[in-house]
Amino acid sequence: MQDHDELIGTSDACRILDIHPATLGRWVASGKLTAASKLPKKNGAYVFSRAEVERVAAELVKAS
Repeated sequence: MQDHDELIGTSDACRILDIHPATLGRWVASGKLTAASKLPKKNGAYVFSRAEVERVAAELVKAS
């Protein structure tokens, strides 16, 4: 069983959602997916709650 408070990075979020990192960035910018935080380094990578990513993934499956 997964820990739903677990934080995951962009690559794991993209794998779960089956999307490209650029799409993930657009979804964060549009509010479709909420990042748990943004890392303070130059690249500004996002960190996501696994539960939030799985919620969006379930919505995608439901909509198709």
